[in-house]
Amino acid sequence: MAVTHKENRLFRGVVIVVALLWSLVPVSGAHAVVVSDLYQATVPVSGQSESQLAKAHQAGLERVLVRVSGDRNVTGRDGMEAHLEDARSLLESSQMVSGDNNDDRLQMTFSARAVNRVLAETGAPVWGMNRPLTLAWIAVQDGGDRGLLVETGESSEQGWSALIRDRASVRGLPLVLPPADRASDRTLLSEVWGQFMGQISRASSGIDHDLLAVVRVIRRNGGWQASWQYRGRGIEQSGSVTADNPSALASALVDTLAGELASRYAVTGGAINTGPYLRLAVEGVRSPSDYAAIKRALSQLNPVESVGAMTVTPDRIVFRVEHTGEVAQLQQNIALDDRFRALDGDSGDRSGQEADTSPILSYRWQSAAVAPSGEADQ
Repeated sequence: MAVTHKENRLFRGVVIVVALLWSLVPVSGAHAVVVSDLYQATVPVSGQSESQLAKAHQAGLERVLVRVSGDRNVTGRDGMEAHLEDARSLLESSQMVSGDNNDDRLQMTFSARAVNRVLAETGAPVWGMNRPLTLAWIAVQDGGDRGLLVETGESSEQGWSALIRDRASVRGLPLVLPPADRASDRTLLSEVWGQFMGQISRASSGIDHDLLAVVRVIRRNGGWQASWQYRGRGIEQSGSVTADNPSALASALVDTLAGELASRYAVTGGAINTGPYLRLAVEGVRSPSDYAAIKRALSQLNPVESVGAMTVTPDRIVFRVEHTGEVAQLQQNIALDDRFRALDGDSGDRSGQEADTSPILSYRWQSAAVAPSGEADQ
């Protein structure tokens, strides 16, 4: 829906009102990531016949639907089979590329609008591009050997670290492992194995992250088991998964974590274009570039349909934000951008808005804080 509030006039007001404002803005440390490849997939193909390409199109669409929805079972929803059979119609582009072993692969980009429409028609959730960054501390014991998984740069065909990273990429879950220099820290390894969250939180200082996953992997009954704790930004979960082999265990672990986050941040596809609106008051707006950055940041959030300025006063702008889903989901998505610091209540002038009973959220803009990684590329 379009929102018309004479925004050009208001923008000129922003230029005049805030250009001379000056304040110090604190910096804090959230590092949500913009996942820019949600609608892309690359799958192996055994040939270029019509039937072989059709299978590749379907496999690619299945990957995209899971990544965008956050639901690994999304392709089993009623009505989804027809869309999968017509996967080619959702393509924006495709090309043949060579894989690591010189095998043929089909690289595809699907239409975001078309994929979201499919999810809406089947009542599936849509999880936006702005996603929290998980720092995963994972200790693995295989027989008598115990070690900590770290960023090693190993090839995608080897090792636990690569299995975890590859599965996280498939699910669109931004995930990092500790730097390689932590691998030799035996005390730290013991803390991860014991899942001492306080010590691990302190050890994570200085490493970009929004959430902490602390995982213990061990052989058990001829297979593998991973026990995990997941904490941060209102999340405190624990559990365990089992599998017959490392690859299956990595998939089960990442799928569980991705599902937990999707349940919090995704909005129901069926709610698209039918959402309510609220007022979002932002203080600390010092320049036209701040205004533009705020509007761009809000527009990129998954639950947001449209953003328009309603009122402009010195240091403060009230936006009208049309959104899908619950207000709490919108707040959770905004919290991933550390430039928005939530304020208690609405402390600003409400003149001219007495008849507006829509919800109002209040934030202070921290322009010097770190923007979600990848936002500048959008």
